[in-house]
Amino acid sequence: MTDRSMSLRIVTAVLVALLGSTAACSGDSALDTAGDPVVFGEGERPPAIPGDFPIPGNAVIGSTMIDRTNHRTEMALQVGSDLEATVQYFNVGLVSQGYVVGASHGTATSWTISFSRGELNGEIDFTAAGDATQVLVSVNEI
Repeated sequence: MTDRSMSLRIVTAVLVALLGSTAACSGDSALDTAGDPVVFGEGERPPAIPGDFPIPGNAVIGSTMIDRTNHRTEMALQVGSDLEATVQYFNVGLVSQGYVVGASHGTATSWTISFSRGELNGEIDFTAAGDATQVLVSVNEI
């Protein structure tokens, strides 16, 4: 190998390492990616979900999505309660926080609640998962 070939390999390796380090340390959050049309996150309530929106104490926030193009935000939850208790918590919690529940219907394994408050419309889909419940909250701003 020539000295020039070795130098090119070293420069290439350094550039690749720098680019990888920059990408890994960019810390993309919803605030850092304000210009992106769709932003995915995890573990935190998205800004479009109001602070007083009912979330059970035994819930874990999973993946989130903010779609600025369609004005839609989604938040997945894993709740450590059965379907019936989880649906009841949300029905009562929504009404007590001033939301209007438009519909609440389902089966023994899945349920849907539609709600609104002011310019915010949303839907909550529930799926039984043994002793737990998977919940998907979707909201749209008019």
